[in-house]
Amino acid sequence: MADEIDIKGAGDRKGGREKVQVHVRHLGEREKANFKADLNDTLQAVWDESYVELGISKTERDVWQAANKQGEPTSLMDHLGLTLDDARSRGLCDKDFEIAAGTGGA
Repeated sequence: MADEIDIKGAGDRKGGREKVQVHVRHLGEREKANFKADLNDTLQAVWDESYVELGISKTERDVWQAANKQGEPTSLMDHLGLTLDDARSRGLCDKDFEIAAGTGGA
């Protein structure tokens, strides 16, 4: 898998809010970034912050995804409103996240 984001372990607490270390890899650009995110942040907020940390602009074709239990990339585009905590509880993003170029044509 090319682009991955890992949410690891128990993390830090700042102001009573739990933070987790996030690791992001952009498949097309082969760039990586690491930063802390709050478990109450939405997947959309983490995705947006990933571009800031990577120093890369988002394109219309980009897809936010995570590896499923079989290790295959699964789109998170229908779940962007979930918090990291909720997404983890649902098994959507145990460890690995990706930013990949979407497929499809005109």
